[in-house]
Amino acid sequence: MYKYIILIGILIQFAHLPLYSNNSLLIKQEAGKITLDNNLMRLSFSKKNQFKLLEIAGSESSWIPSSGSSNLLWQFTLKGPEGVNPLVKPFNGIYEGVEIKENTPEKGVLVFKWKMRLSKNKYYPVRVLVSLDQGAKLSEWEIEIDLPAGWIVSTVSFPRITVNRTDSSKIIMPAGWGIEYPLNACANYSAQYPSCTGVMQLMCMQTGKEALYFATHDIDASIKTFQVKSEKTNATLSTEIVTSQAWTPQKGGTFKLPWKTSIGLCANGWEQAVVEWYRPFSFQTVWGSKSFASRNLPQWLLNADMWLRPHFTTEETQYWLKKGIEYFGPEAACHWYRWHQIEYDVDYPEFFPPKKEFVPMMKEIQSLGSHVIPYINGRLWDPFSESYKKLNGNSCSCRKEDGSIYTEIYGSMIANTVTCPSSETWKKIITKLVDKIQTDLGSDGVYIDQIGAAPGVPCWAKNHPHAPGGGEFWHTSYRKLVKNVRSKLQPGKILMTEENAECFIDLFDVMLMVNTPQGTGNPVPLFPLVYSDRMMLTCFMYYPQTEKVNSMSFRMKNVLGLLWGAQLGWIKPELIMATEAETEAAFLREMVQFRKKQHDLIYGGRFMKEVIPEGDNPLLYVPTMGTTPAVRGSLWIGADDTKAILMVNMDDHPHKVRLADNTEIFFDARQCIRIDLT
Repeated sequence: MYKYIILIGILIQFAHLPLYSNNSLLIKQEAGKITLDNNLMRLSFSKKNQFKLLEIAGSESSWIPSSGSSNLLWQFTLKGPEGVNPLVKPFNGIYEGVEIKENTPEKGVLVFKWKMRLSKNKYYPVRVLVSLDQGAKLSEWEIEIDLPAGWIVSTVSFPRITVNRTDSSKIIMPAGWGIEYPLNACANYSAQYPSCTGVMQLMCMQTGKEALYFATHDIDASIKTFQVKSEKTNATLSTEIVTSQAWTPQKGGTFKLPWKTSIGLCANGWEQAVVEWYRPFSFQTVWGSKSFASRNLPQWLLNADMWLRPHFTTEETQYWLKKGIEYFGPEAACHWYRWHQIEYDVDYPEFFPPKKEFVPMMKEIQSLGSHVIPYINGRLWDPFSESYKKLNGNSCSCRKEDGSIYTEIYGSMIANTVTCPSSETWKKIITKLVDKIQTDLGSDGVYIDQIGAAPGVPCWAKNHPHAPGGGEFWHTSYRKLVKNVRSKLQPGKILMTEENAECFIDLFDVMLMVNTPQGTGNPVPLFPLVYSDRMMLTCFMYYPQTEKVNSMSFRMKNVLGLLWGAQLGWIKPELIMATEAETEAAFLREMVQFRKKQHDLIYGGRFMKEVIPEGDNPLLYVPTMGTTPAVRGSLWIGADDTKAILMVNMDDHPHKVRLADNTEIFFDARQCIRIDLT
């Protein structure tokens, strides 16, 4: 009998204990404040009658102003009956406070609610969900809006996070290779994704050693703009979205963005943040899941190591191109412009017939061992061309919300229309054009301009096979178009495009890097830190007309291209072969030959970090590029786990430098060295 009494006593004791300690729950409450905390990240919010973010903190102090982050966490535009089109902000409604949706040792989810008024007797809720998982360093932010039939959300700005700014704060934006800007007072920066200004879906702000990571891990690559605006002592980071009408149920229901926004803090800086958080996301995508080895790139492309850029088909063109091939070696490839009879950026896409001299010239260059990739444009259609009239190009053009056509003006000074990639007519035009170039002309592939560089635009054309507005259609439509082109690509031939918008990297064999901003910030290896083991890039930045080929800026661009994994050059042969460029040509040739010996690292290997040695390593001033150490390096790990540092002295003087392990290395002027590591 006593054993039953003891058992009952034990059960009574356990009945008064929680299944787990309250200290292990991720949501904690105290007077006036509610907090998500997993010991890696902490977010605190006010529990009073106004939404306020009080704290985002990691290992260091909170990033939020002492007065709290702005209550303008979101804003959106509605479209409803009778043409009603209000811009709605939180203070247009009633804040109803915060609720706990989930609170376990594994996950905490808070829901912030607003009651908004739609019309005299109609109200609708807005909800923001903020979640934090155990062991996670990233919080996730979502927005939901419930609407009756007949109403849609057309634009959203969410989330809008205001943080402290200091005079030392930097913002890292995903333009080209990546660019670091000083985040001064009244500075504004934006990145249109996907485009050359926004090649990845993130931005990072760094103050001291700690970085704030702000990203959308969107596997559909929807059109969006990342934006930062700074004031005297703070800065506001946000994502601006033109929505797809498909995101709001037609018969009424809940609008949701089809992704979450990830916000976190990294104590060791932005480089670790993107490697730890963005790189794993990239492998979950259709564009990032393909390994370098599985791409089966032709051997001639791997061996090219540099590109020449001939223009026109004159005797002078051929003379200098042959001189360049002779000097740099027959494996140097050619990206050929103005081979067509039509004027550049006029009458697109009517590239045929070619100039009569082009095919014989190309065949002569190919007979020397080189390979030729002619230029076309894959996005612009001249509205005054014959094909636009004949094929009803007007029905294929992207439409603004007011029904007008998007037009853009470039060097030709005429307006070209932006063609919707969802157009079946356009898909057939580009597919046929690429096939005709490779077959009738005998080229080694085709360069299709603008796809990886020019911004996607929302499209409201009623006759196009996608929902009106923004969304993922730009990415998915170009994916179908380029896959159709590739299905007819002959063995050994390649596709190339301008710039490196991430969602297209698996569709092109090589991407031309030219649009990273110059003269306004410092280029940083943001893109290589994430994608170096899955992509082939060429060039580094544009060579402006005003830039001399025998300049330090030309030299530095090729040095950084080498260290960050790109094929080199992309230079007009008449410029690099000019007498005054003799020193730079010799240095470029040495870098090309050096690169040929690093394929085990660069092709399929990972760029790990920059290496800047100490010792005799002076700063050099480089016009449009700022200052740079004379000796720079990069750490790579090859696909076979080979580990090595590539280093270049770009100065005209020798230097003895010292690595972190105190190893001393002597560099001659303009010398490249590989240091293998165990």
